[in-house]
Amino acid sequence: MKVIITTPSFGKFHDRLIEEMEEKGCQVVRLIPYSRERMMEEIVEADAWIVGLESADKELLARATKLKVVAKHGVGVDNIDVEAASALGIAVTNAPGTNNDAVADLAFGLMLSVARSIPEANNMVKNQKWGRFDGVSVWGKTLGVVGLGAIGKGVAKRASGFQMKVLGYDVSQPAPDENELNIERVTLEELLKKSDYISLHVPLNKHTQGLIGENEFEIMKSNAILINTARGGVIDEKALYEALTQNKIRGCGLDVFEQEPPVYPELMSCSNLVVSPHIGAYTNEAVQLTSEMSVQNIYSLLNNEPLNNVVNRSKLTV
Repeated sequence: MKVIITTPSFGKFHDRLIEEMEEKGCQVVRLIPYSRERMMEEIVEADAWIVGLESADKELLARATKLKVVAKHGVGVDNIDVEAASALGIAVTNAPGTNNDAVADLAFGLMLSVARSIPEANNMVKNQKWGRFDGVSVWGKTLGVVGLGAIGKGVAKRASGFQMKVLGYDVSQPAPDENELNIERVTLEELLKKSDYISLHVPLNKHTQGLIGENEFEIMKSNAILINTARGGVIDEKALYEALTQNKIRGCGLDVFEQEPPVYPELMSCSNLVVSPHIGAYTNEAVQLTSEMSVQNIYSLLNNEPLNNVVNRSKLTV
């Protein structure tokens, strides 16, 4: 069985994972660095594709004559044309729950970094300069969590250690553990109006595209700090640039962008913006768990067993 791996994270912290795959009968092709031109050739005879952030689009999938599964090395599948895969009978799987803590940690790290100007202060001292930065407290403030899945709840759990009041918004029905985490459900508008810190944890889809735009920035507090470790398209970056430069909000922390690498240079010039290159899921522990979960479906395919975490199961007979 031919397995193409295009994410450099796969097996990074599990030395024998690829050897184990080969011992079990997999012909492993590691296409790293990624080349779309070569992928157009390799995918023709592939049975499985372990994909990271590379685009699994309709054109590529249409060339796959034997492909049975696209296994996302992560959670979000917005870089995979799920509709096209479904039409071709290709299962799309992901690895939920493997990076929840890693992303929640980074969200809080960005929150503290923006609040206390940590990156700017670090750069100043390393450049043999000394100065003062007047930050704002995180302790005892109000945190608004948009999206109350596992990661959003993880951020709320961390907020309890800072004695923060937590407001939550989600389109789903409230879950019992929200009471245990002292999350108060409110409307999105109320959350934006009352929160000192706002952390986004929603998937990118037609309902969340541009969820935070010009109108939303208008109703936020002028000292609000916005954090996004979800997907870049959830925030309208042009509106964010205006909000940061016109002091409509105090600051922002981004791990994700509308296009990656970022193609909005004006936004990068904002001194009240802290950024990281989509590293939320990348801790040693999270990457190892993700790799192990991703490969399990490859083994299931080898053994003609049912696949787990199939995101398009309702449209397939798997």
